[in-house]
Amino acid sequence: MKRNRMLALALALLLVLSCAACGTADDGPETSDVIDDRPTVDAADNLFSINYNSSAAMNPYTTDNILNQVVGELIYEQLIELDDTFHAQPKLITDWSSEDGVTWTFTVDTSRAFHDGHVLTAEDVAYSINCAKESALYAARLRNIASVTAEEDGVTVTVTLNRANTQFPLLLTIPCIENNAMSYTYPAGTGPYYYGDDYTYLMPFTEHPDAANMPVDIVYLREYGSMEDVINAFDSGALDLVCNDPTGETDLSFSSVSESRQYNTTNLQYIGFNTARNFFSHPEYRKAIATAVDRAYAVSLLGDAGVATALPVHPMSDLFDEQLGTSLAYDMGVTSTALTNAKVVDYDGDGEREYLASETSAEATDLNLSLLVCSDSTQKTAVANKLAADLRQIGVNVEVRGLPWEEYLEALIAGNFDMYYGELRLTADFDLSPLLVLGGSVNFGGASNADIESAITAYLAADDDHRMEACYELLTLVADNAPIVPVCFEKHEVCARRGVVGGFTPTQYNIFHDFTSWTIDLN
Repeated sequence: MKRNRMLALALALLLVLSCAACGTADDGPETSDVIDDRPTVDAADNLFSINYNSSAAMNPYTTDNILNQVVGELIYEQLIELDDTFHAQPKLITDWSSEDGVTWTFTVDTSRAFHDGHVLTAEDVAYSINCAKESALYAARLRNIASVTAEEDGVTVTVTLNRANTQFPLLLTIPCIENNAMSYTYPAGTGPYYYGDDYTYLMPFTEHPDAANMPVDIVYLREYGSMEDVINAFDSGALDLVCNDPTGETDLSFSSVSESRQYNTTNLQYIGFNTARNFFSHPEYRKAIATAVDRAYAVSLLGDAGVATALPVHPMSDLFDEQLGTSLAYDMGVTSTALTNAKVVDYDGDGEREYLASETSAEATDLNLSLLVCSDSTQKTAVANKLAADLRQIGVNVEVRGLPWEEYLEALIAGNFDMYYGELRLTADFDLSPLLVLGGSVNFGGASNADIESAITAYLAADDDHRMEACYELLTLVADNAPIVPVCFEKHEVCARRGVVGGFTPTQYNIFHDFTSWTIDLN
């Protein structure tokens, strides 16, 4: 569960080039198919500027400021990058292999250099992985690392995991810094830019292999603290690029000077259940809810800044099974029939369904269910209200309990709910352990199923030839037992000044993805 208020998230992501979200950029129709009659916007000050926070740390492992984390994407390169379809691509690590998914061998590109001239070595990479493992930003995804060793050849790093994961390289979208530089405020990186003398601008790193193809010579760092200041700076041209979260409460894409590119994220919105409570301890009752969720409606409330899904794997992934997902599509008739078949019916003729608390129960129990939602999100609240209204139409009494973030989180932790509307940023390997394994960090519903836990382990351990089959087995078990019901994956977007910045293709882990293909016209 992302610990944030939606308004606060919207503000944070509006203020920055965020590193929040991965998938195929949705560029809309080809330019030949549409006519854009909006006037081209000139660069206001002939400078390319982005926002930052001068009072916050700039070290990519110690800063908690999203603004500065994203500035760091131009300075600190990732060990491995992800493409738009969730596949790992070489970066500072050029090759990797594992026989069992437990012991991994990574080859480091020792032709690369840091900004201070130090040549990249295996020791630097091993140090960066260990820093990430201890950093609050990356510790959760790297929790299964048992050891990291820089081999004596200076080129090879060995990583040993405490459980097999054949997709482990997908988790190494982490910044690289020099060995022993964790305590530095401005550690050297290998990226295409480095800090200028007073740290208010970035200069091109001439030793970078793509130095000759960078779209701009200097990147200026500007400081705007309030949302109003950011909006005014963007509209006036003092800022040329901002990150926008259309899933939040504020949306910049309406601006007449904005050219935007959406990108998919692994941020999953879902319905969770309290499996410790009598009614939802029954998987057939939970599964019936899967077809009661109007996912198209949920996405429409996001301004289509989302991708509907009935499975906890992104539809852009090779692992997504279209047929299985379609079988769980919104259909209240299917929900009604499923409940009737499970003997959740109107026993006393009052127009509302009741259920038998156990197979030996002689008396039906009234259904009075609660659906917990964070009231800071108007979108989630609206989806929750529609789900409750649809269920009431077929005789299932559901009350929506909207609470502000702190109270919502307290209710989750206390288990004070029957259902809840949640959100979780999944890792790029779509590991469901935190959500579905007993004791998982966000398993608020107390889900516990030995078959699902074994299937997660088998999926993560499966080799390339058997991964899709193992994932299908896992997704089928999740669909049948329904410890959660997926709703959609969110999209975020980057907004640039139209006519100034073009060709940008941001991704979740790198706003400046393929920066050499960008066009920046400051004339």
